[in-house]
Amino acid sequence: MPKTLNEVTKDVQQVLALNDDGKSISEISSLLELDETYIYNILISRQSYGEDPQTVARMVIMENPM
Repeated sequence: MPKTLNEVTKDVQQVLALNDDGKSISEISSLLELDETYIYNILISRQSYGEDPQTVARMVIMENPM
């Protein structure tokens, strides 16, 4: 079942916070039990679409249907 916008937004918030703390994609993956490709897509979307977690979540969903 695909993740909801709220679920992806929560993932984005957690990923961005850990990334801002200097964690690598593999470390974030281990801590949050998320796929590394999904984390990579979140971080790429952040670079392209800004810092707002919900905007990033929308772009992740649009670009990478789950």
